[in-house]
Amino acid sequence: MNNELTIKVRDERMNMVINESVMMACRPLRALTGYYSKVLDKKLSTKQTLCLLNAQCAFLSTVFVDCSLVARTFLFAWLVGALLKCKGSL
Repeated sequence: MNNELTIKVRDERMNMVINESVMMACRPLRALTGYYSKVLDKKLSTKQTLCLLNAQCAFLSTVFVDCSLVARTFLFAWLVGALLKCKGSL
């Protein structure tokens, strides 16, 4: 009985620590979502924010990375895919 109670308390503490860690990790993403919402004058979801971040990373990689033509083709395909995904979600 005592052993079960100890395990239950330990599991509750572990869940609390995990939940707090997830909340801390998501805080910058929520701030960025608020920023994008203000810039676009539109309420954005976290999924839409991640879509915009993906498109920005694809753009920066395509434009500024010095690589072979084959790699640049894959980066360009990533950019086109990211932009189409953003168009669909926004």
